[in-house]
Formats: sequence, structure tokens, C-alpha cells
Amino acid sequence: MKKTIALLITLFLTHGITSQNNNPYQPDFRNKEYKKVIETGKKQLKLNPKDSMANYFMAFSYANLKQHKEAIKNFEIIKKRGLKGPFVLLWSAKSYMAENQAKKALEEFEALDSIKATFTTQLEDSVFDPLKDNERFKAIKLNMYKRANPCKFDSNYRKFDFWLGEWDVYVQGQKIAESSITNTNGDCGILENWRPIGNNGGNSISYYDSTDKKWKQNWVASSGVSHYEELESYTDGDMQMIAQGNGNWFRMIWTHNKNDDSVRQTLESSTDEGKTWTMSFDGLYKRKQED
Repeated sequence: MKKTIALLITLFLTHGITSQNNNPYQPDFRNKEYKKVIETGKKQLKLNPKDSMANYFMAFSYANLKQHKEAIKNFEIIKKRGLKGPFVLLWSAKSYMAENQAKKALEEFEALDSIKATFTTQLEDSVFDPLKDNERFKAIKLNMYKRANPCKFDSNYRKFDFWLGEWDVYVQGQKIAESSITNTNGDCGILENWRPIGNNGGNSISYYDSTDKKWKQNWVASSGVSHYEELESYTDGDMQMIAQGNGNWFRMIWTHNKNDDSVRQTLESSTDEGKTWTMSFDGLYKRKQED
């Protein structure tokens, strides 16, 4: 068995090295020596007219050199041979736009949409400016943005958005802390930076667990680490989470006041597994006023 595995590894490595050595375009392309790539490609095509890799690297090289008519010829060749990856279609669309062939460029974008591409910033390239008011282009652009940022458009991930912002935090009318609550990782998580006056701070990351279908939070401070999870059902507050430790349970409740856009956060503790609760923190988050 060991000999068989060793043989397979050797064959795999040998194949990889051979594949790299058989690609004469990669070094010059990596170094942006596009004219050299094209020269090599032409020589290879004389030896083997069906060398798709020659046309592949020549297409991108011509596009980078802004020789878009030649780029298009090579892009069309490799697409007919089945090389229709996202970057081939994107750069082909760029070349079509450079040649004022917007209709052809849109066909490339529709092909990108059909393979569920997730380009976002690439579509902001100025070469596509003539399409910015085109309804087909705008719809495809939105589809790609949604695929690249799924959490932004899933209501489960947006349930805690009321807590986002820059806050002054008060207890009984006295400011005791500042807190910065921001989105992170494509709006899939929420970061908390808690900065109390005169004391050590703390941080948390809250996120929706799509497997357990509930929100969770990991809180880290000088006093230790706590893991909170949303209850399956609750009537108090807009968000409620519990940390169940050995002997002590903790419950946090966030309530959003839509009238003044403030958030009340309470923390309660229990020593009898949630039968009774004792309030230990009752804070009011008020949004910072812009200077």
C-alpha cells in the first residue's frame, strides 16, 4: 500500500513539473513581457495549430497591449474550443467594448451571469462606462453583486443591524463607555469594540449560524471569554442571547427604540439555570452626534 501511494505521489509531482515545463508562455506573461508571449505563441501555433494555450495567452497579451481586434480573434478561438472561464469572458467583454461592440460585450456578460460569476469591482472598469445605464448590464451587475455578498441580501443576517453604529453608552444618565459596532466579512458578522471609561475594554464578534439557524456571539475581555447563543424563541427585546456556564448563566437582551434610534442592552445572571434572574447591567446606547 505504501509503495502504491509513493508511486502515485511521484507520478503526480512528475506530471506537475512536466506541465509547467511544457508551458513556455507563463514566465514571460508573469513578467508582463506580452510581446514575447505573442512571439512564442505564434511559433507554437506553426508547430501545432490546435495549441489552445497559445491562443489563450496570446488573447490576454493582445488585450493587455490594447490590440483588441487581435485579442478578440484569439478569445473567439479558445471559446470555440471550450475555454469559457470567467476571466476569458470578462476580458473578451473588455476587448469588445474597446472596439465599440457593446452588443457583443453584453453577450459575454450574459454568459458570465449564466455561470454564476461573482465579479464586482471589475465591472467598475471605465471601459464599461457606456453600459452603466443599460438595463441588461445593470441587472447582471446586481446579480453578480448579490452572489459575491450573499449575507447582505439574507434577512437572517440583517436581524441585528439595529445595533450597528458609533455609540455613547449611558447608565442611569451617566456616560460610562463608547462602543463601535461594525459589519465585517461581507456583512456576515458584526464586530463590537467596547471602550469603557477608566477600565479595560472588550470585543465581540456576532454572527448568524446558518446551520443552527440562530445568532451567536463570542465575547472576549480581561475577565475571560464567553459564548452566547440566541434563544429559539423569546418575546423580550429584538435580540436575546444566553451564555450557559458552569453554575452561572448570563442573558443579554437588546431592545431597539425606533422612535429615537437608541438601543437598550441589559445583562442578567442566574445561579439556578434560568429559573430566576438578577440584573447586573442596564445600559442605553445613544448614537454619537456628528460634529
